[in-house]
Amino acid sequence: MSAPAYESLNPLEVLFDGARHRGTYRVMAGSVIVNYDGEIKVASFGMDRPEVVAKWLLTDLVRRAKSSKRKRPLD
Repeated sequence: MSAPAYESLNPLEVLFDGARHRGTYRVMAGSVIVNYDGEIKVASFGMDRPEVVAKWLLTDLVRRAKSSKRKRPLD
């Protein structure tokens, strides 16, 4: 029986601007894949633990989502 190509989804949570944000991540072939609010971000984890890299990526996705909401014109 062969090993799965990737790990199952893991829950992930970060605190940003006083609010908790939840996403998921998985590890595949030396890379961490983070999903948050319909967005995906990928990075290799090298010498760092995958969980640490996943939190960095999720924080970046949250920051990007907050920034894009501020830039939207009012209707």
